[in-house]
Amino acid sequence: MTKPQKFDDHASLSAPIEDLQVRIAFLDDLVEQLNQQLAIQTQEIAILKKQMQLLYRRVESSDLSEGIAPFDPMSNKPPHY
Repeated sequence: MTKPQKFDDHASLSAPIEDLQVRIAFLDDLVEQLNQQLAIQTQEIAILKKQMQLLYRRVESSDLSEGIAPFDPMSNKPPHY
């Protein structure tokens, strides 16, 4: 009678262990997917930063006499006021 009890104990312990192994495998896959997405977003952010720097340089180097006048909010009120 002792052998079936040991077998039942082994079977009852192996099920939770297998569940944990499945969960760990799922979490490992999820972490890898998130890591890949983070790497992609990091590259995209770097590209966007470079584009913003180029735009700022273009705006700063543009000639203000081409029709774009500086706006002073203290002295120039918009027409809807």
